[in-house]
Amino acid sequence: MPVVTDLDSVPLTPVYTIVISAAGEATIEGEPVEPLPGQDGRTSALAEIRVRAAKRGHPIRINAKEPDGSVWPLIVDHDGAVTPLPAPHPTPPAPAPAPVPVAPVSPVAPVAPQPVPVAVPPAPFAAAPVPGPAPAPAPVAPPAPVQVPSTPAPAPALDWSSALPPHHAERFGRIVAAELRGDLAGAALAARELEGALDREYGALHPHTVGVLGTRAWLALLLQEDWAAIMRLHLRTAERRHNAQAPADETRRVLRNARAVWWRLAAVDRAEADEIQPELQRVSDLVEGVLPE
Repeated sequence: MPVVTDLDSVPLTPVYTIVISAAGEATIEGEPVEPLPGQDGRTSALAEIRVRAAKRGHPIRINAKEPDGSVWPLIVDHDGAVTPLPAPHPTPPAPAPAPVPVAPVSPVAPVAPQPVPVAVPPAPFAAAPVPGPAPAPAPVAPPAPVQVPSTPAPAPALDWSSALPPHHAERFGRIVAAELRGDLAGAALAARELEGALDREYGALHPHTVGVLGTRAWLALLLQEDWAAIMRLHLRTAERRHNAQAPADETRRVLRNARAVWWRLAAVDRAEADEIQPELQRVSDLVEGVLPE
């Protein structure tokens, strides 16, 4: 739900850029943000922007750059209210150029009249020889027929760093806005709805769908409500990424998170952890060919 209703009232500058890494760390304008106690990098970056908005006395424009390269224009106020924008921030008008001082004009000395040259008539042209008839062109053999390959060309590789299409930007903006204001449950619900929409449009193995599934796993890890459910969601994400041939580094990171969650689950419910361990072993063998640590 947008909080700032009059977007034109927000100054066009400054526009701060928050970059969130795959590890959850954040920077503002390239400067690392020190996480606040008990907060992740994204929430800590938002707290810093709130301080800057309070000092300026008005909301501030930011661009939130996700680990997948997506950039989301937002407006943040001093009270933490976040307004996602339907389009990029307007470009501020260029400043007017400074006036250039004009040097005084020196008096010009009179120019003496010059003699006018007399035109000399050109020499007459010699008549060009009349060309004879051109020789007949040699016969050209017809081109050889092009062989058409019987096998179709391979499909282009999927781009795992491409941004969501514009018609899904508003849904993803709700996820970002909810997470920035600390509403992790609302962000998780919005992510689940977006995953369903992407699954219906592109399929379960499309990079957009798999990427939002990973966002759901990350938000569940932040919520820490049900370790068994978090464990299963991470295993589903790792297996889906493997089947979709997603970048392996990120897939292994999801699997490492799943193993860490298993130990958290074992500390509170060993029986449930033992029940899930075979599934953890199966996905580990699928992704890395190793047994869980």
